Amino acid sequence: MAGAGAVGFIAAVVVVWVTSEGSVDPAGATIGLASLLLAALALRQSRTSGPPSRPAVRPADEQQRERTSSPDQLDLPQDEDPAHEAPVGRPPLAAAGPDLIQPGPATPNRRALPDAATTAAPDGLGRLPRPPAAVFLGRGQVLTRLHRTLTRTQKTGSVVITQAAVYGLGGIGKSELALQYAARHRDKYTLVWWSEADNPTQIQASLAELARTVCVGADSVAAAQASAEEAAAWALVWLAAHPGWLLIFDNVEDAEDLHPSLGRLSGGRVLITSRRDTGWQDVGCTPISLEVLEPEAARQLLAKLIGIRPTTEDGEEPAARELARLAEELGFLPLALRQAGAFIARTPGVTVTDYRRLLHQAPDGEEVLARVWAITRQRIAERDALAPRLLALLACYAPDQLPVDVLHHLPEVEPVRVGKALALLASYSMITISNDRDAVSVHRLVQAVTLADLSGQQRRTVREEAASVLAAALPENPTVIGTWALYGRLLPHARTALAPESDAMNQVIDYLKASGAYATAMTVQHHRYRALLDRDGPHHLRTLVAQAELAYYTAMVGDVVGARDQFAALLPIRERVSGAEHPDTLAVRANLARWSGEAGDAAGARDQLAELVPIRERVSGAEHPDTLNVRAHLAYWWGEAGDAAGARDQSAALLPIRERVSGAEHPDTLTDRANLAYWSGRAGDVVGARDQSAALLSIRERVLGAEHPDTLADRANLARWSGEAGDVVGARDQFAALVPIRERVSGAEHPDTLTARAHLAYWTRRCEDGNAGSSNENQ
Repeated sequence: MAGAGAVGFIAAVVVVWVTSEGSVDPAGATIGLASLLLAALALRQSRTSGPPSRPAVRPADEQQRERTSSPDQLDLPQDEDPAHEAPVGRPPLAAAGPDLIQPGPATPNRRALPDAATTAAPDGLGRLPRPPAAVFLGRGQVLTRLHRTLTRTQKTGSVVITQAAVYGLGGIGKSELALQYAARHRDKYTLVWWSEADNPTQIQASLAELARTVCVGADSVAAAQASAEEAAAWALVWLAAHPGWLLIFDNVEDAEDLHPSLGRLSGGRVLITSRRDTGWQDVGCTPISLEVLEPEAARQLLAKLIGIRPTTEDGEEPAARELARLAEELGFLPLALRQAGAFIARTPGVTVTDYRRLLHQAPDGEEVLARVWAITRQRIAERDALAPRLLALLACYAPDQLPVDVLHHLPEVEPVRVGKALALLASYSMITISNDRDAVSVHRLVQAVTLADLSGQQRRTVREEAASVLAAALPENPTVIGTWALYGRLLPHARTALAPESDAMNQVIDYLKASGAYATAMTVQHHRYRALLDRDGPHHLRTLVAQAELAYYTAMVGDVVGARDQFAALLPIRERVSGAEHPDTLAVRANLARWSGEAGDAAGARDQLAELVPIRERVSGAEHPDTLNVRAHLAYWWGEAGDAAGARDQSAALLPIRERVSGAEHPDTLTDRANLAYWSGRAGDVVGARDQSAALLSIRERVLGAEHPDTLADRANLARWSGEAGDVVGARDQFAALVPIRERVSGAEHPDTLTARAHLAYWTRRCEDGNAGSSNENQ
């Protein structure tokens, strides 16, 4: 990652308050912030109010340049010297205003997920979307083949993992086959977990839900606080440590969507369903084709569903012949057979012959499922006018697991009426309701047929209503941890139903920011930016805000060069639209400088910020928080450009002003103190850096708590400077005490934990080499 000695750094994005008429609140233009940590190439967000970020891992060449001049350090092989803790961060580029939309909502003080390897699953853990169908015929051979495939032992060392991919047409019964298999063999697995897998976001969300479910008995608070990305990664580690499970990925559109997960899974079985028949052998799966039912099986299925005997002792009777003809007319497609059987069984006086007559009365050009639905729709509408309306709404969301509570936001419709209408739809096999009756799913073909049957205006109207209902169901504050679980459940439906440029989608993006799902946020923000660009043009303020947000997310996923280039493209537009010295323009300049530095041009960042400081002073005032933040960034890049003493002196000059403006214990002030300590050490005063870090640590513990990530960062810095000042035994002991806390707070594989462990190993070797008294000859 570029930037000489990367640290937790602050992302600033130009954001303005835009009224419904498109005008700008004059007091509303500024930059928010989020702290971005580079730790073992991982980026994480800090709080927008300006607290320091966590220590970061710097590249190996930077480690070598940073070492002191003592012979034992200079002679140490480069790969044996751990990455030193970087400064604990820089303040925000601009202060938050009351009318501003922050680019990165405040990251709460999260608890770390428990250790995946030692966390036991609760008894009876598992998830299936619904009970398996009571009537299931004609799939005995494929069930046997599936079982044989999944139980075949394939060994790589001591790891056993077997994968099967069932593929076939929509409506052919792939999901039901997987459900039947899982239900029949559930007792043979330690865990059976069903994942909707239409896209990578759904896969991640399902794995995250697995992590939260496993953690119920260990630390449900930490699980709720974790982002979807963090929880999903934890689930994969947990699965690798607890063999004997069955994981089902339902309706995978692209085999490549599973590459990140399959590459980390071991010790269990994976069952995949898909409409695609290619790419499965490339990921180590055995493909199994699922065809339509055999004629006799289809006839038997219809008979069971309807509740009649297909044959008599004397041979075939007229009803049996009618069943065979109806099964053929329905193409032996299980979905069509089930819906037709449900209709006949639940409609008094309707025989198989009557149903065939109704089927033939439908237009010849319609697909068989459309004709089946037309018959069922009329009957459902006669019994409950709300049911067709609900089905139309359900066709506008993602197909799987819509929380029923969403439909309770229909205006002037009682929840009891919604429940009755859903029960009616389920009785006709138009939808399925989850085991806990908390969610509803609709087959994709039913969705397609339902929407295709509406006129263009009707489709627009129902989509608008679906978006409105979902927007009403979104929790009010997406930055509150307690809302994240619901936002996670609603995310696939929001991406399907909400317009990218809508306020509701912006609310969803705020959730993605707060929870740390930056990759998904960038994808959704890209769609939002393109939609606003098409609707409002490139110079509209809403478009410019979205463009800045997109640049921010580009950086948060690690593409600092892309972020730099995007801010460089935005700057001339901002200058033309807002003026060269408008706060929004200055914010873009600050971002461009920052990302130029992170992309490797520390001197360029220094020079850009040096030019910006006097402008900020003239526009905002010498002691305005925005000005102080730019000065803090200038000090940082001054040091990264090679003048550590200059960075120390600038930080020392800034600190008393910050204390007077913000207070002695304000997060920005503590950040400045941490940076002063860091640059003091980098400039050669390791004893001063140690003493300043010790004084800062006591304040951190009192203000934030002993196990807050920033407090732990200060502890790491204190230990590091203690060692550099000559107390290698003290450094070793401090890191020995820090490592188990880091593991508990951040997780055993978190970059900060790995950094602390590397320091412990390094200072332990220094003690064993007998160098306890000669760490720094400059002391």
